[in-house]
Amino acid sequence: MPGDPVTDTVHPAITDPDVRAHLARLAASAGTIPSGATDADGDDAARIAELRANPSWVRLPDDDVVESIDTDADGLALRLYRPRTGHRGTLVFAHGGGWVAGNLDNNDALCRALAAATGTQVLSVDYRLAPEHPFPAGLDDLDRALRFAAEGADGLVDPDLLGVAGHSAGGNLAAALALRSREGRAPGIRCQVLLCPVLDAPDPDRPSYRAHTENLPLTSRGMQWYWGLYVQDAPAPAPAPAPTPQPGPAAVVPGVVAAKTSPEVPVEAAPLRAPDLTGSAPAVIVAAGVDPLSDEAEEYAGGLSASGVPVEFLRREGVPHLFLVFPSTPARDEVLAAIAPAVHRAFA
Repeated sequence: MPGDPVTDTVHPAITDPDVRAHLARLAASAGTIPSGATDADGDDAARIAELRANPSWVRLPDDDVVESIDTDADGLALRLYRPRTGHRGTLVFAHGGGWVAGNLDNNDALCRALAAATGTQVLSVDYRLAPEHPFPAGLDDLDRALRFAAEGADGLVDPDLLGVAGHSAGGNLAAALALRSREGRAPGIRCQVLLCPVLDAPDPDRPSYRAHTENLPLTSRGMQWYWGLYVQDAPAPAPAPAPTPQPGPAAVVPGVVAAKTSPEVPVEAAPLRAPDLTGSAPAVIVAAGVDPLSDEAEEYAGGLSASGVPVEFLRREGVPHLFLVFPSTPARDEVLAAIAPAVHRAFA
């Protein structure tokens, strides 16, 4: 209620009542809505250790809806989530965590919900983390997992029905792997499912970066910290000048053109900088309205669409980054139900 010190710590743009209540509960125990170690000052090693010790990362028990199977690809740990009532297709999945934190338990609940909502298998990958293993180590591990799936994953998957998926930093890895697949440098895929993804180097001048600087699960400052640990040899460039508007569909995606003008950042770290997206796998992209990353997700969806790629873009207003990994809320369940038909079409 107005004037309540707990409720007042929740960012005013977060209007979804269930998500807001969850964040208020966090605030009640912590005194604020922290952005975690990402916004702190001090030693990077201590901040990374804090992130990696997140007590909310748990493996949920299997139930009547989804079973999970642990496996590996020559030492690369994987977990397969399989709907018990039947499935078609497999999404090779990369968890979130800013490339520096996370494991197979990080997005366990999300993977179960994604498998159940879409009727697909989800093969989650325990990829290597920065800063010990910076770009492109995590991407290369996701590539290994996709190749394992393309060989049948020891009989666990249909190698002809594959896609990639990821959440947050994992969405970045999935988008980059989709570019490799398009170029024939990775196995073929039928779709890419990008959930609140990172798609470009941090740009403090992007409107969504300027609007989301504090009291959020992910802030613009936090995103810049994550990026610096992951892409260690490619500093973020100065903002590019606005492009000249072009006639036709491309005019609705100005950020795509602007983002391509700096050569310092590898395209596989920032897929939004790809000079051409023609021939990419059909995409499903989800953005959170209260998120520094929301603009680049929308720009990427526009760039794919302008290149003739089928895109299902869903922007959920009133929720922050990480809303898909909060305890089950109507927002999460409604978003997954909304994207399910596009995944079904990809694997039809």
